[in-house]
Amino acid sequence: MKLTTQFMKIISGLFCMLLLLAPLKALAQTKVVVVPLGDDAKPLKNIITVAKANGNFTDPRAAVNSITDASASNPYLVVIGPGVYTITQGLMMKPYVDIVGSGENITKLTGAISTDSEPTSAIILGANNSTLSSLTVENTGEGDYSIALYNNFTSPKVSNVTTTASGAGSVKYGVYNSNYSSPTMTSVTVTASGGGGSFGVYNSYSSPAMTDVTVTAIAGSSYGVYNESSSPTMTKVTATASGPSSYGIYNASSSPTMTDVTATASGASSYGIANSSSSPIIRRSTMKGDNSSLYTGGGTATVSQSTLIGRADVVDTGTNKCVACDNGSGTALGANCQ
Repeated sequence: MKLTTQFMKIISGLFCMLLLLAPLKALAQTKVVVVPLGDDAKPLKNIITVAKANGNFTDPRAAVNSITDASASNPYLVVIGPGVYTITQGLMMKPYVDIVGSGENITKLTGAISTDSEPTSAIILGANNSTLSSLTVENTGEGDYSIALYNNFTSPKVSNVTTTASGAGSVKYGVYNSNYSSPTMTSVTVTASGGGGSFGVYNSYSSPAMTDVTVTAIAGSSYGVYNESSSPTMTKVTATASGPSSYGIYNASSSPTMTDVTATASGASSYGIANSSSSPIIRRSTMKGDNSSLYTGGGTATVSQSTLIGRADVVDTGTNKCVACDNGSGTALGANCQ
């Protein structure tokens, strides 16, 4: 039976309609939602913008300082647009005020701030109940102390942030956590270099939670992570130190829990993980040092399912205990990590 010309036209029309409707159906399935950002007539409440042009502010510090009524029931968000912003005086975060950049490679807060005391030598000072994310913080100061991010009695959430402290001078700190601060650090990259001493992450009387943190320290005396009288939780942390005297991770009177950690040190006097009166728990980790992969002077280092590249040493009353560990070449280590 032959199809009539009229019937053929109907079939052709239906087919064309289906083709036109297909993209609409696909769009509906993706559930795309467009959120308006407001305009001059109706700005969004409690969102403050910082930009090179057309923002509420051009200075990040001025933007944060303008907030006077933030609270748990009235939080704020400070959004910093692309660009490099020079900080001449420390930016002090505020409780219930989150600061977010446009990306670590897009938004940078930089300055050369150095004094003879820690709090006044930082580009950013943390606050409780606050978040810092998606930007880079850089301190190029050449005085006694230079700190990118300083937390003192404060515990902010820090995520997707790069911190850098570099240049001549005495001591550099990428992140300095002090006095019972317990910040949460996730996906953070830290570098400290130059000067007489460099500390990637310095934890003093603090217990931060560090996850997916990459730390590099380069100087005469360099420490990837320095834990002093603190008990941080370190998961998926890579700490690298290089220089004449270097430590991937140094624990002083500290008992951190370390899981999936890589600690590497290179130089004339270098130690992967060094413990002084400390009893860390180390699991599924790798440690390497030109002098010693694991050095314990006082306390007990308990290590399981880990790789120690380089000899393990103990002095004084120190003890190293290994379970299911190897030397990096397939040879199992004894219970004393040797």
